[in-house]
Amino acid sequence: MKVKSKIWSALGSFMDHSMINKPSGADRAILTDIETAIERCIDLHDTVFDERYVHEILFLVSNAPGSITFLSRRISTHLDSTREPVRALKTLLLIHRLLRGGDRYFEQDLRNLWSSQDLKVDPSWLMDYNDEAYALVHGYSSYLEERMAWAFGQSGNLEPVRPPFMELTFRSYNDEMVELLCFRLSKCQTLLDRVMDCFLVNSSSDGPVARSVFGLVLRESFRVYEGYAEGLEYLMRSPFNKASKPFRSLVHEILKKSCLQTPQIQDFYQKCKKTNVGKALDYPFVKIVTPSHITSVENMFTSKDQSQILEEDERTTEEIPIRESKNSFNLFPGKLEATISTVWVEFDEENLEATSL
Repeated sequence: MKVKSKIWSALGSFMDHSMINKPSGADRAILTDIETAIERCIDLHDTVFDERYVHEILFLVSNAPGSITFLSRRISTHLDSTREPVRALKTLLLIHRLLRGGDRYFEQDLRNLWSSQDLKVDPSWLMDYNDEAYALVHGYSSYLEERMAWAFGQSGNLEPVRPPFMELTFRSYNDEMVELLCFRLSKCQTLLDRVMDCFLVNSSSDGPVARSVFGLVLRESFRVYEGYAEGLEYLMRSPFNKASKPFRSLVHEILKKSCLQTPQIQDFYQKCKKTNVGKALDYPFVKIVTPSHITSVENMFTSKDQSQILEEDERTTEEIPIRESKNSFNLFPGKLEATISTVWVEFDEENLEATSL
């Protein structure tokens, strides 16, 4: 299977350079069909392309392992060659739709090709075009640059993908949990900033393609914000008081950023509700983080530090120190809630027979 995938990848690269218009066999015909579907999606008309072309591309790629390399390079070539804002928007929208429509293996492969620069979402020519007609292209390109580092998790929610080089070692489990939570919250903050930068609500870009981009990005932002709000609430209620000071500073930075950002998000959503696209959407309730929240968390840290000092002083007066077992350590203070999974697990008859034995 790996050999076949490499052959397809090499064939895609070969066609990408010079051979796409030459007659060929069945293998080359699939790549030609992919190219045709791409061109149908990214014409010059300000109309949203039919979703069936996206499904056609996904179907063709699924039946030709390795052709995703050809797909990525052809899309990048089209994006680099056009100077029309509508066509650039449609090309970026195609990338976004493919990213959402494919399975997790397709999503992972597309993200890897973006990392290797085979797939580009930021055309080099865009820096020379700064007038209003290209404002949405600039914003959408920046959004997709950040969005490529996200993936749909098993729960169906968008989650940031942790780069392999970010695997760290920690002094304690609390430090690890704080860093993990702050990483997720920081990525949420960045993506939400990209959403707000993506749209100038009073922009003149109100054509069908622009409205489609607006609706898609806005709906994604709702899911991201909901996860962001849940993470902030958990961070403020359980700020991991046993974490070391460097990781506590991460908590402080996240909360400080949220004080500035949450009012901006609320104002942004209020403006979006007045637009033709945004008025029919189901917006999340935005919870405003205030400086008093930061003070409350810092006071909690301080009180825990003082109580820890008192506990250490009391231990020095005891003849036999009593230490709590590591197995009894509770990561989540307060009430625990059980969640019933709705994921069905299917067992083969052979596995059931083996289990009964």
